[in-house]
Amino acid sequence: MFHDHVQLAEYDVSWLAIRQPAVLRLLERELGTYSDGDAFGAGLAIACQVLGGRTPLGDLRLDHHGLARGMAAVRAGKCDRAMVRSIRDQIDELRVVLTPAEQDAVATTIAAVIWAVLDCSVRELDDTLVA
Repeated sequence: MFHDHVQLAEYDVSWLAIRQPAVLRLLERELGTYSDGDAFGAGLAIACQVLGGRTPLGDLRLDHHGLARGMAAVRAGKCDRAMVRSIRDQIDELRVVLTPAEQDAVATTIAAVIWAVLDCSVRELDDTLVA
């Protein structure tokens, strides 16, 4: 069972690196500055849960523009409180101890990724409806 879990995690991280490199760059930029790497690891784990290769994102690829819009929206307080609670619950379930600042940074970054996914999906839907 452990072997299957490890393979699944490796698949998710590989998928994320190949299909969503802008997300990895965002995680590195926002979470990579903490000295012990725990915030980056937590962000990577949750990003894989949210975006991993088993989710139905199809050909959706996030770029740095969409992620920047997501970060701006989240930092401006335009984020659903239930989503933030869900992200914080996922952080609490990880086997890592984060400082309050690290928890906030991870939650903000993941909320921005989710915002970008939703925003990009709506934009693609609008394009489909207009065409």
